[in-house]
Formats: sequence, C-alpha cells, structure tokens
Amino acid sequence: MKYITTGIFDKFHRFCFSICIFFSLMLTSCAPEQGNWTAVQQEGRYIYGVWYGSTAKKTEQMLLEVAENIKDASALSEPEDAVKTTVAPEQLLPNSQKLLGWVQSRAPSTYQGKTLYRDRATTAAALPDLYYAYGFQRQAEVEYQAPQFGSKPLILLEIFDMGTPENAFGIYSFYTYPRMTFEWVGTKAMLSGGYLRFAKGKYFVQIEGYEFATGIREGMIALAKAVAAEIQDPPPELQMLTLLPKNNKIYGSTKLFRSDWALNQIYSTLPINIPLLTDTAVGISARYQNNLRTKDWTDSRVVFIIRFPDNATAESTYTRYRDMIYALMDGLDGIDSFIKRTDGAVLFNGTFAVTVNPE
Repeated sequence: MKYITTGIFDKFHRFCFSICIFFSLMLTSCAPEQGNWTAVQQEGRYIYGVWYGSTAKKTEQMLLEVAENIKDASALSEPEDAVKTTVAPEQLLPNSQKLLGWVQSRAPSTYQGKTLYRDRATTAAALPDLYYAYGFQRQAEVEYQAPQFGSKPLILLEIFDMGTPENAFGIYSFYTYPRMTFEWVGTKAMLSGGYLRFAKGKYFVQIEGYEFATGIREGMIALAKAVAAEIQDPPPELQMLTLLPKNNKIYGSTKLFRSDWALNQIYSTLPINIPLLTDTAVGISARYQNNLRTKDWTDSRVVFIIRFPDNATAESTYTRYRDMIYALMDGLDGIDSFIKRTDGAVLFNGTFAVTVNPE
C-alpha cells in the first residue's frame, strides 16, 4: 500500500511539474520581446525610422521595407491641396429642416485665426494649440435639441476648416487610438467617449453628446451623415500614407503630425527626438505588433516618416543629427548597443535624447 501511494504521488508530482513547464513556456512566448531599438535613415527628402524596436533584426528589416517603399514611390506627386468643397464651415451646419426630430437650439457661432476657444475653459476637446499645430483656419459650431428629450441642448456640432486634407486628417488622427471601432457616415468616423469625429476634404468634424443615450447617439450619427453628404470630397486617401509598411500594422494607430509639439503629444515617451520639424515638413507614423501571439498593442514598434520640402534640407538635417549621435556615443549611459552601419543609418539599443534643428 505504501508503494502504491508513493507511486501515485510521484506521478502527480511529475504531472504538476509538466504543467508548470507548459505554462512557463506559454508565458514566455506571450511576453513582450525585450529591447528598445531605434533606427533612423535618410532617403531623398525623407527622414524615416523605427522607435521601440524589440530586436535589431526586426528593426533593420522594417527600416529596409520603408526604404523600398520610398524608392518605389519616388514619382509620388506633391500633396493634392485642391478640394471640391471650399465653403465656410458655417454653411455646412445642417438646419432644422434636414434633420428629423433635431433642431438648432441657438444661432451658430464662429472662431477664426487666434480666437479659437478664447472664451471657454481649455479641455482635451477644446485645446487651441492642438488645432493651431495643424493649420487651423476657421471653426463654426451650433447646439441641437430634440423635443422628445426636453428643451435643453444635448448635442454640440463643430466644423473646422483646417486648410488642407492633410491637416484635417492630422487633427483627426490625433484622437484615434489602436483597435478602436468606427462608424461609417460617408467616411470613417470614430465614436468614443461621447464624441463622434471624422475628417473629409479640408474639414475636421467633431460632435459631442452631452448625455449618454441611444437616441442622442443616433442624433449624432444623423448629424455626421448630413455634414459628410455636403462635403463633396472623397474620404481621406493621402498619398504619403502609402509609404508605411502594411504587414502587422495595428488598425487605428496611424498618425500625422506637423510639429515636434504635436509629436510629443502623441508619443509622450519618445526614446529619441529626431530633427525639429519646420512649417514645411510633415510626418506620419504607425504602430506595428512586435509579438503576433499577443493582443497587447502597447507591445509594438513605431515606424515614422518625415517629408521635408527638398532633398537638401533633409540631407543636411539628417547629417547633423547622425554626427551628433556618433559624438555622444562614447561613455554615454543608457546605450546598450550601437551598430555603425555602412549605409549611414543610425541604429542603437537604449534611450537618450538629442534634438537637431534644421538650418
């Protein structure tokens, strides 16, 4: 009997040990990959690179993929600023006749130039500097109410003229986040946290519901569809976005930025500051999953591409940036590895900050 009992416990012990090994392997396979690799390179009028790379190999592969995309798209034309709809934003505000059950509760108001939100408290949705960073021109707004919900206003509709489709997409992308859901209103619209937002043509549209209710949400969508129908331009299809790699890109993570200030608002913990963006430069970025076995979008690397007005500006800015990196390498804490590539690209593992302003 003693032998039988010992045998049972021995089998049980081996079984538990096997289970522990199995789960340890599972946890290891799903854990975030280590490393904080940064790579930066210049091609033509573009400076591009990778942040938060998990391994040197993956970071280099991504860098090469972006380089190929830039070379293949060397014949891309300049950004198309011509738009079909050019009216002032107040002319796009739906009147009461166009909406079933919703009426304007007050006369529309407008902001222009540096007057945006001067008469109200600053909030995450009313941040003037953010709109100025994306070329704000003019804004129009009005509140709506519905008799079935009482006599108080319940929806605020704001339409921003951002000057160009790139700027409109940029401010819209600031609010998007990875793996979010979208509502189709004639273009993709994000519906999150009581706000519905979309970009179309040179306009950015923001709709706020003051209360959470199905009827109010339906009213917000109806307003969005009415506004989008008045804007004759197609949904955003910016040519520069085609330079970003497609494989493993996290849906909803694409960003467009026009200043270092906006870039640092998007990524608050940048491993390195790349050259200062000028008024004539524009950048895009997106997140890519490091470990395909996990759904954690924070375990991702970021690819960025910055377009300068000409090759000379990009080359001189990158050369000074690279030379400063090389000069700082000796004896600098926080850099685990540094690979001095023959093609002139910067590639290292670790974190430190350097800013190089264009001449």
